[in-house]
Amino acid sequence: MSDFALFQVGVELPTWIWFQNVVIPVLGMGLGGFVMFGVYRTVNRFLDRRHERLVAATQAGSSPELEELKDRVEALEDTAFRLQDLEERLDFAERLLTREQRQLGANDRR
Repeated sequence: MSDFALFQVGVELPTWIWFQNVVIPVLGMGLGGFVMFGVYRTVNRFLDRRHERLVAATQAGSSPELEELKDRVEALEDTAFRLQDLEERLDFAERLLTREQRQLGANDRR
């Protein structure tokens, strides 16, 4: 029988060809996906640990510049609070002056 005879209509293929052409590639793809998932998890763990080390190193070694910036931010926040207090006092003083001017204007008209 020639090779061409295998592809003729009515010729049945042996079962090992189906196993070789279908089952083995499917199992190979599944195994490849499983291995790639393991590689992904390993790389992800490595990157997470590296990130944690970098964060811990930056938090542990606080520089004098960082302390100075923290002090400046605190001073600016305090200044903002003081400015708000001054604005409230100014509004109160303006209301008192306006009330006095109205009373003086009402007294002058009488």
